[in-house]
Amino acid sequence: MGAPILPLAYRWFLAKGLTDWEPWYFVDTPESLAKGVDLGRNRFAAQAFAAETGADFEVYLFARRQDMETFAFFAVQDGVVLDRVVSIHLSFSGRVELLNPLRVGDLGMGFTDWVGDVCLRDAAELMDEGDLLG
Repeated sequence: MGAPILPLAYRWFLAKGLTDWEPWYFVDTPESLAKGVDLGRNRFAAQAFAAETGADFEVYLFARRQDMETFAFFAVQDGVVLDRVVSIHLSFSGRVELLNPLRVGDLGMGFTDWVGDVCLRDAAELMDEGDLLG
C-alpha cells in the first residue's frame, strides 16, 4: 500500500486556494500535501476524538473552526482515508461524551456535503456588510 491519499474534492479545493471559509479553515496547504499525508499529524485532536466518541475508526483532521473547539475529520480505516466526514465539538475531557459510539458505517457525509451543509451554513450566519469593506 502506498502513502495515504486524501479525497479528490478536498485536494481540488486546496489546489484552487479555497481553504478559508470563515469561521472554518483547512489545516492542510498544497505545500504540506506535497510532503505527503501524515496521519499522525494533529494527534492531539485525533486522540481526543477517539476518547470522546468511542469510534471504531481513526481520523485525519482536515479543518477547524476558528472560534470554538469544533473540528472536521476524515474517517480513516486500515490506513485508507475515506471521503466520510465527521464534524464534532471536542471537550478534551478524556472520557466518552456520546451515548452511542460512532461507527464508520453511520457516517454519510462526504467532503462536498460538509462544505455545503456545514461550512457555507456557518459562513452565512457570520456574514456582515462590514466584511466587505477594504
